[in-house]
Amino acid sequence: MTDDQKPEGSGPQPNPDPPEESPDFPLPGAERAGDEEPTAEAGATADSEGREYIAGGESTPAGGESTPGGEGAGGAEHAADGEGTAGEVELDMGRWILEGWKLIRDDLVGYTIAALILITISAVAYKIHPLVWLAVAGPMKAGFFLMTANHMRTGRPLIGDLFQAFNKYLATTLAMLLMTVFAGAAYLFCFIPGLFVRGFYFFTFMFIVDRGLDFWDAMEASRKVASRDYLEFALFALVLFVLNCVGLLCVGIGLLITIPLSFAAVTCAYRELVGLAEDHRPANP
Repeated sequence: MTDDQKPEGSGPQPNPDPPEESPDFPLPGAERAGDEEPTAEAGATADSEGREYIAGGESTPAGGESTPGGEGAGGAEHAADGEGTAGEVELDMGRWILEGWKLIRDDLVGYTIAALILITISAVAYKIHPLVWLAVAGPMKAGFFLMTANHMRTGRPLIGDLFQAFNKYLATTLAMLLMTVFAGAAYLFCFIPGLFVRGFYFFTFMFIVDRGLDFWDAMEASRKVASRDYLEFALFALVLFVLNCVGLLCVGIGLLITIPLSFAAVTCAYRELVGLAEDHRPANP
């Protein structure tokens, strides 16, 4: 066949323009109308209600709508302006501690009473036997996190939330057991490795009470968030440790302030880096 006999359009055709790439994960707080339903990414984890979240990002319910991170008392939503991806949220422990202080300052008496209850129950349990302490420490600590998270959602803390995490008894207790073993093993080598282990699992209890994850999934989710900057979270653990040592030196009374401040600061970090789920009460077993 000669060149004159070739049918029209049989020559090489130009390639169409490549499709525009979508962001790796949702813009925090931004509405993306018209987007296709997102698919699960490698490294994403789903909570008990089907939401998917990535370390450093907001949760995304099945269906593609972004879940709000909650409007907490005492702090701007740095990840909610929609100007960048969630992975670009700046890690700032000073801001988290300041926001935590603003939060507990709203009801300092209530947080002081909650800290007194936590210290008393922990001390009595440990005096009976360390295993008794281990049996109650996990749910009580998770309950304190739940109390601060619910304060961010509702505008007021409820001391009764301290005991709500007993609904997640098995998950919180096993998480407490593993974190104690891992941290203890790390401290045997040096103080610094222990700080890194503590930083890995800062958000374990929050993932259990806020997302409904099981103990191991919650520990892994917390570690993935901390993997953004292991050193920053280890330093955060060191700062909170020193803060509570100062509270202990103040005739122990200072712990009534520094313990709630520590829980509130970690909760503020979780809200900023992960986002709070909509439901503020743990499901009944």
